[in-house]
Amino acid sequence: MNIEEMARRTGYTVLQIERNKKTLAQGAHFPNAVAAAKDDSVSTITYPDTGVFVLFIGSHSTSEDRKYAQCLDAAQRTIKEIVFQSRNAAAQFVLGATGKTDDWKE
Repeated sequence: MNIEEMARRTGYTVLQIERNKKTLAQGAHFPNAVAAAKDDSVSTITYPDTGVFVLFIGSHSTSEDRKYAQCLDAAQRTIKEIVFQSRNAAAQFVLGATGKTDDWKE
C-alpha cells in the first residue's frame, strides 16, 4: 500500500492544486507526524510539531531544484511520493515561487 492509499483508507483529507480545471498535484497533510525517509542520497526527517505533507505520485512540478530530479519523469511528473515539511513547501515545488499553502483545496 502506498501513502496515498493509506491516507484515503484512514480518513485523511486528500488535497489538490488545480489550474484551468486540471489537477496539477495531490497530497495529504499528516499533522503531528514524524517521518524519516531515505531514498538514494536524499533523506528527510520531520518533527511532530510541524507534521509532514506528502506529495503523491503523478503530481506536476515546476521546480528547477536538482535535488528532486530523481523524483521526476521527463514530463515533470513525480514518479515517487515526496515528503515535505509543510504544505507551503509542497505548493512551491508544484507552482514555483508563486505557490502557497492556500493553493491546496479539498
